[in-house]
Amino acid sequence: MIQLFHVTKHYKGCRALSDVSLRIEKGECVLLTGPSGAGKTTLLKLIFGAEIPDDGQILVQNRNIARIRPSDVPFLRRTMGFVLQDFKLLPRKTVFENVALPLIIRGLSSSGTKKKVNEALQAVGMEHKRTTETQVLSAGEQQRVCIARAVVNSPIILLADEPTGNLDPQLTYEISELFKSINARGTTLMLATHNKQVVDHMKGRVIRLDCGRLLSDQRAYQ
Repeated sequence: MIQLFHVTKHYKGCRALSDVSLRIEKGECVLLTGPSGAGKTTLLKLIFGAEIPDDGQILVQNRNIARIRPSDVPFLRRTMGFVLQDFKLLPRKTVFENVALPLIIRGLSSSGTKKKVNEALQAVGMEHKRTTETQVLSAGEQQRVCIARAVVNSPIILLADEPTGNLDPQLTYEISELFKSINARGTTLMLATHNKQVVDHMKGRVIRLDCGRLLSDQRAYQ
C-alpha cells in the first residue's frame, strides 16, 4: 500500500527526515509519534505528494511519488484524504458546502454530491449542522467537518496531522473513536500525534520519529 525506501528530506539545509524506510499494509492503523520537529508532518506531506523527497523512493499504491507526472497527482490524491490540525475550512461557507468541495472539484453530479455529503456528515454526527456556516462551530464540530471532507471521496488512505491537538480530553476521545471506526471499515490510517491518550486509545502500530530518524516501530497490539 505505502512503501518508503531510504527517504531523506531537507528544508533550507536542515534535515527533516533521514534515511527512513517503512512499509504500511492495506487497512493498517499507524500512529506517528515523536516531539515537535520530529518529521511527522513532513512524512505525511511526502506520502500525499505535497513534497518530493531529496533522496530515496516513495511508492503509494505501487506508484512512485517522485516520478509521477504533476497532472496525475490530483488523480492519486482522490484516493487519499488529509485531515489538518488547523482545519482549513471556508468560514463563510456552510458545513455542506465545505464537505462537498472535493466532489465539486472532481465533477460529480449534484445528486451524487448530495448523497455522498449526507453520508459523510451522518458518519461523523454532523448532518444536523449541514446548513450552518463553519465559522460558528465549536472546535470539535469543525474537526468533525474536516474528517467528513477528508472521507467524502471514500479514500483508500486517510492521513491526519495532529487532528486532536486543539481539543479537550473528551473531544479527543470522540475524534479518536471516529478514526477507529473509519479504519475498521478498511481505510488505511496514518495519524500523527504526540498525545499519549490517542496512542493508547487507538491501539495501532506505533512508529516513533525523532530529529527526522525512525527510532522505533511497534506493531499493533490488542
